Amino acid sequence: MTDNHNYNTPSEGTLNWDVPLNENFEQIDTDIEIRDTDASRSDYSPKEGAKFLATDTGAVYVGDGSDWQQLGSLTSVTVGSNEPSSPTEGDVWIDTS
Repeated sequence: MTDNHNYNTPSEGTLNWDVPLNENFEQIDTDIEIRDTDASRSDYSPKEGAKFLATDTGAVYVGDGSDWQQLGSLTSVTVGSNEPSSPTEGDVWIDTS
């Protein structure tokens, strides 16, 4: 198993090694964030736990098995040692000080 995602890593010489390896692909389909425009969101299946980032709007969605549920937005992210001068609700500040 891998440390971060528990992907199967069959040992050398394992019989039917393809079975645990193919299980990884099902998991990868939800583990790796989908990045595309908001208008293209319907092109992707909202699998339970799947992540979608709209590259044009910054909207963040999570699939619930039938629909994409919006969690929030990444439209304003500030990185630095000084706090943002005019933050608004929903902004993210990563303090590097």
